Amino acid sequence: MATIRKRTLPSGLVRWQVDFTDQAGKRRSKLFPRRKDADVYLVKVRSLVANHTYLADSESITVAEAAQSWLDHCEVRCKTGRRMERSTLRGYSDYVRLHITDAQVGVGDKLIAHLTRRHVNEFRDRLLLNGRSEHLTRRAISVLKLILDHAIDNGQLFTNAAHGVRIIKSSRIDHKAPVPSKEAIRALIEAADEDFKPHLIVSALGGLRASELRGLRWQDVNFDKGFIHIRQRADAYNQMGEPKSRAGYRDIPAGPMVLNALRRWKLRCPKSDLGLVFPAPRGGILQHTNTQARFRKLQEKVEVTMRWHDLRHSAVSLWIEQGFSIKEVMTFAGHSSIQMTMERYGHLFPSPDHQNAMAEVEAKLLG
Repeated sequence: MATIRKRTLPSGLVRWQVDFTDQAGKRRSKLFPRRKDADVYLVKVRSLVANHTYLADSESITVAEAAQSWLDHCEVRCKTGRRMERSTLRGYSDYVRLHITDAQVGVGDKLIAHLTRRHVNEFRDRLLLNGRSEHLTRRAISVLKLILDHAIDNGQLFTNAAHGVRIIKSSRIDHKAPVPSKEAIRALIEAADEDFKPHLIVSALGGLRASELRGLRWQDVNFDKGFIHIRQRADAYNQMGEPKSRAGYRDIPAGPMVLNALRRWKLRCPKSDLGLVFPAPRGGILQHTNTQARFRKLQEKVEVTMRWHDLRHSAVSLWIEQGFSIKEVMTFAGHSSIQMTMERYGHLFPSPDHQNAMAEVEAKLLG
């Protein structure tokens, strides 16, 4: 039961006190300067107690404390090999430090028991207004959801205020993948030295991610059947691990140019105890920063500008041009959904049905 009573403090100030018993049977009270504030709280606390979701301020923690607890849990998962890579943990830590607990835009000082949908919506809006991208804002909200879910698992919270918060897409944001020209790719491959050329050919025709290229083993190259099997990847800390998703496990068809380039490279490839196709000079895992440095010098040589990841976009665009179906492109690229493929590459797929329909419209109008 919850009630409101008027109190006069020793100082002479008048306050309104809400008295109630929480779901554990413990008596609680809270003072308010105005009756209407007490009335609002009375309705709220009755609902919380009835739903067994009341949490006293003294028993709550801040978002910053909840975030640290969650990061500690993630670190344990990382150290014990429970589906948490060091690069992922570092990314989570950055989102917490730079956005969620940031003094200017964050919600780190809020008690999680007081955090509402309105607070999270306002946090989202502050991120966008302070120059964070739509993608970054969406990721920050997702990380906040994970933090609050962890607090719920620990019995420190009952509902997650971040669930259901939407980030409306901007009509000005272009999600199309930047596809380099065939001439630019050809110029890079022709100008590359014989040791670097295979890296470019496999990336530009096989569509491997940089981490997958660094983790590729000779046992994953099937010269007889013409396939490259993606079974592992090397993260930013040079640790080998599984692909990030089920879709990452895939078999990519390899044409004669790719296979011949790999055959020639295998004859002079540095010896690697890990059996890597593209190892470091001493046989270990190749640092991606080294690959990027070589790539930059090559671009300067042929006066071409692009990112290493654009080689992957080149491969996907060639598959589409060759007539592969959306499903095939999704599979070869390692995308988890057709939606992801269409958001990045949908503009590259031809639409013969639409073209034929428009031809009929023209014929009907102009004869």
